[in-house]
Amino acid sequence: MLKKDKRILIIGIAVLMSLTLLLTACQPETVVKTVEVETVIKETVVVEVEAEPDTSVSGQVVLYTSESEDKVNEMVADFNEVYPDIEIFIFRTGTGEVTAKLQAEMEGGDIKADLMWFADLDFFRKLSDEDMLLSYMPEGGDLVDAQNHYFDNKAHEVRYIFNIVAYNTGLVSTPPTGWKDLLNPEYEGRIGMASALYSGGAFNNLGTLVNEEDFGWEFYEALNENGVVVGRGNGGIGTNIATGEFVMGQLIDFMARNHKNEGSPVEMIWPVEGAVLIPTPIGIYKNTTNPAACQAFLDYLYSDRAQALFVSQNYVSINPDAPKPDGFADYPEGGVKILVPPVEFMAENREELRNKYEDLFGPPPEA
Repeated sequence: MLKKDKRILIIGIAVLMSLTLLLTACQPETVVKTVEVETVIKETVVVEVEAEPDTSVSGQVVLYTSESEDKVNEMVADFNEVYPDIEIFIFRTGTGEVTAKLQAEMEGGDIKADLMWFADLDFFRKLSDEDMLLSYMPEGGDLVDAQNHYFDNKAHEVRYIFNIVAYNTGLVSTPPTGWKDLLNPEYEGRIGMASALYSGGAFNNLGTLVNEEDFGWEFYEALNENGVVVGRGNGGIGTNIATGEFVMGQLIDFMARNHKNEGSPVEMIWPVEGAVLIPTPIGIYKNTTNPAACQAFLDYLYSDRAQALFVSQNYVSINPDAPKPDGFADYPEGGVKILVPPVEFMAENREELRNKYEDLFGPPPEA
């Protein structure tokens, strides 16, 4: 069970230093706060014994996800060590294709998914508005900040990922400090980023930076002028940074740590303008035929066991008491700034964002 600390007011990415974060509840009205987090967490109540899960739950469920295939497979395998009689079938692709499949099934009146886990909070809001999600608070979910639960407990964050800048340490003599280093003409044609039309993480970055006064569409137009190479998903971008095909690029933080920990010359920085939080909720289809098995999976994801596995997979745990993953990049002096995607703006401008992006960079490359 996660440790309880009602004093924690942030998304929980640090307990050892003061941070400055931009926060929002990710609800229809965007509210931005600046919060200082003290170096010592006080009045923590430790739950010594974790309740034993009901491992008698059985049956089959279907999971639609944009999670990295190797990591979600490892997660499901570990889940089956606890719940051996639940079989999870996985449909995995990029967020854009997951939501397109769900949209088609919604229109046909036959949703195949029991569980949904992908990087499109606005689509989850749509599912909630159409009463397609089951409200459920996972075991241990009440011990993290309430902002990690959306739409009356119909969707939940279970760990954190961020868009950051990664670079090849063998090719960059002066490390970058922020997003605008991607515009350096010295690296023309050797900067990479995933397509916002395929990757939910990249779409979150697009909506966030376009809505920022210091970026806007001008930033993406300048990227295009600098010959940015748009790949399909983030996995290929990370690989190309590791091999030296790209000097640097937009990447997801855990992928940079993956390559670094495997011995590749890859490092990441927390951009001074702000790392972009990527909401990746998980929720249960309201009409699932096996709600008990779906609830067991959510309970598992909030367990100490699953949170430890997330850390070993180079993710940042939702548990503020958890250790940092190996290869974790130091925060900049003075703290790290986190940008939370403006969900309302992205919902209202979804088609314009997609269409203008495609006009600049074209459709996502084929797999």
